[in-house]
Amino acid sequence: MLSSILLKLKLTLNPSQRGLIQKKANMNMKNKWILMLSILIALMIFAFFFNKFDIKNNSLAIDWKNFYPSLQGGDIKYLSIDGILFPPWSLIPILPLGLLPMQISWGLLAGISILILTFCVPQSNSKTLNYLSIFILILSFPSLRNVADGNVEGIVIGGLLLIIYGYKSKNVLATVIGVILATIKFQEISIFLIVWGVFVLFTWPYRKYLITFTFIIVIVGISLLWRGKTWLAVIIGASQKYSNSIVNISLSATSNRLGLPQLLFLCIWITVLVITVFFAWKSHLILSRELTGMLIAGSLLLSPYAATNSVLTILAIGVLPLFHSNRLLGGVLILLFSVPYLFSSYILYNYQATYWTLLMLITWLILSLRIQFSISKKGSIRSQHAANIEDL
Repeated sequence: MLSSILLKLKLTLNPSQRGLIQKKANMNMKNKWILMLSILIALMIFAFFFNKFDIKNNSLAIDWKNFYPSLQGGDIKYLSIDGILFPPWSLIPILPLGLLPMQISWGLLAGISILILTFCVPQSNSKTLNYLSIFILILSFPSLRNVADGNVEGIVIGGLLLIIYGYKSKNVLATVIGVILATIKFQEISIFLIVWGVFVLFTWPYRKYLITFTFIIVIVGISLLWRGKTWLAVIIGASQKYSNSIVNISLSATSNRLGLPQLLFLCIWITVLVITVFFAWKSHLILSRELTGMLIAGSLLLSPYAATNSVLTILAIGVLPLFHSNRLLGGVLILLFSVPYLFSSYILYNYQATYWTLLMLITWLILSLRIQFSISKKGSIRSQHAANIEDL
């Protein structure tokens, strides 16, 4: 049916029009090949330079040094509670990194993270704003910290972008890949994942969401049969060790560090949960970047454990789009995300986690208010539209 329509359309065009369409198609294909080649060259440059760094007697690649042995040889091995703790299904896409030397794989992971951050910048009509946003995001404290540590926050961001795109376009493949990638840090997207699942049930055709959930369940189930037992063993051990860690930025850990009364902590925890769920429900099933950022902030605050690297996802997914729509508010938050550049080593070690918890709370509150403003504005427009119809 579609091919016959395209054939009829082609026959109605004169030779010059057909030639112009073919020329544009060839240019698009050429641009895609140039982009792919540029990405490949960029990754090779990252791998080359990162392989030259001396990482033996410093904190460079501190996280990747712990992760790499679990992936070495292209297999998943849960060795200890100080090693890799990510669920087995989410590690499948990055298993090839375990086939490469440690520093080269670290460089490739850093390059992939930077590319994902580049592509996650919202596109506006202003090229200056687009380039400025890329510059700000890549050189932010959380971004460079993620690259230096060899953490996988870029994988989470890439997964979330695929989920948002897949939800809007009802694309099963993009959604499944996005869920597999983003759940590499499950505690970071727990609330978001529940909200996304409910949104899908309300907005997608029955057949599409059934296929999507089936694929996810099958992939997760097979991976758990493969490595689930050892993964759960290290997760249980790690939860006991890291629940009150000095790098834990969750509300519970920060409450313990500050010595807050248990009743006050419970009131704050329940308030964050209720407001997060309320605004998600009132968002008219629109999975915006700002709503996603708010849900990620809520997930991190309410989870038993959340590491400092995870604030990069809130910055990239939620705060940067806010900067595009409100320069002042977004700009102030962006500056606050890079304030740790000014911290001394003592403050970074002892108080950084508490700082990130407070900043997450502020960001969560601002994004919540922005969502409320958006909901009120749409309600006002609908009321005005209804009044205009009545006047007619």
